[in-house]
Amino acid sequence: MTYYYHRRRSVFSGVILILIGVLFLLYEYHPEIQIGRLFLHYWPLLLILWGVARLFDHLVASRAGETGPPAISGGEVALIVLLLVAVASIAGVDWARKHNPGIDFGMGNIFEHSYHWSSSLPAVPAKPNEVISISTVRGNISVRPGSDSELHVAVRKTARASDEANARNRADNVRVQVTPTSNGYQIQPQISGGADSSVKVDLDVELPSQSRITAQTSHGSITISKMDGPVSINCQSGDLNIHDISGDVNASMAHGDARIGNIKGNVSLNGHGGELDLSGITGDATIDGDFYGPVRARNVAQTTRYTSSLTNLTLAQLSGQLEMDSGNMTVSGVQGSLALTTANKDITLTGVAGRIDLTDKRGDIHVTFAHPPHDDLRVADESGNIDVTLPAQSSFEISAVSRNGEIQNDFSASGVKSTNTGNMTVVQGAYGARGPRVKLSTTYGTVSIHKSQ
Repeated sequence: MTYYYHRRRSVFSGVILILIGVLFLLYEYHPEIQIGRLFLHYWPLLLILWGVARLFDHLVASRAGETGPPAISGGEVALIVLLLVAVASIAGVDWARKHNPGIDFGMGNIFEHSYHWSSSLPAVPAKPNEVISISTVRGNISVRPGSDSELHVAVRKTARASDEANARNRADNVRVQVTPTSNGYQIQPQISGGADSSVKVDLDVELPSQSRITAQTSHGSITISKMDGPVSINCQSGDLNIHDISGDVNASMAHGDARIGNIKGNVSLNGHGGELDLSGITGDATIDGDFYGPVRARNVAQTTRYTSSLTNLTLAQLSGQLEMDSGNMTVSGVQGSLALTTANKDITLTGVAGRIDLTDKRGDIHVTFAHPPHDDLRVADESGNIDVTLPAQSSFEISAVSRNGEIQNDFSASGVKSTNTGNMTVVQGAYGARGPRVKLSTTYGTVSIHKSQ
């Protein structure tokens, strides 16, 4: 008698299809996530999913008396290739939109062409300290001070159509209006005659430097420079370029890069984005959101705060530079204290004059003092090496613990004791005259305490 065993199909194909669908769904509702960069960091999850699917297939086939599926089929290889193509396509779209925020990837206008028209609106009188609200759905906004006490608006429309006549009809149905309000003016396009919001409207505004600016665009970049009043910005998909502002800057964004410099007030930025560069901030700099980097900050006179899904950083008086990307953070030249909680980052700190309170998970930590410390140092690492360099003239009380690792200490003295208990090494004691407390601990890693001249 001949027995035929039914060969079970693997669930891995379904898992790949679900993964592809999740990627496109995430990109549709959260384009700021940057799928390409995410895949580069977490592609080993694909191997984990493959292994889980294999275990599940083997268990079900054994219970049903069926033959297990092959290690990998041709169809699964094709689906993996499709997944890679999908990730590469999304990464390519991200790159193109980053370099041209107004680009449209819709396939419905593949045979259409772009046509442009420029015009200027009649100038209107504007008083100092008036609120000027500027908005456009699709388009760039540029604001700078004018040479007189009037409000000047230059408009550039871009419409796509199969011919110029149809494009002109679309553009003519979008009119930019300057509407007086109780405390200033509102500048925005008005759509009529069945026009759609696909017409791109760039606004170039000149006005008194003391004006209070509110700017908003859904698809486009915002540039504001040399203004004396406060600035409020909402940019959903595009870059921010804000510099030489005497008032406070409050901004939110969802996708794009931000460069904010020479601000004689406070800076507050929230949302998501790519590259972030802050410099020359007289007040506080507060960043709330996930910016995938690199993130740079220089010369922030007051407090710098950065809060994301993985990192919570507060430092006082950044005279040097902060630079951070997905796996590294470097901070130099801090006149005050530093408090940091993060994960999956290698940390390098140099020239921090005040107290340091640092907690990291799965990363190496390097702290270097050019001068003997005067405030406490606390470093806790869940899994990684800790390397601290102190001048020979330093005085401190130390407590260092390495579980499942070792401690290398250059400051050997009668007051500093080293003990080993099982897998734990402990160094405790005082070096020199009474000084600040140095507390170091790691679970899996080496603690190194170096002496510099």
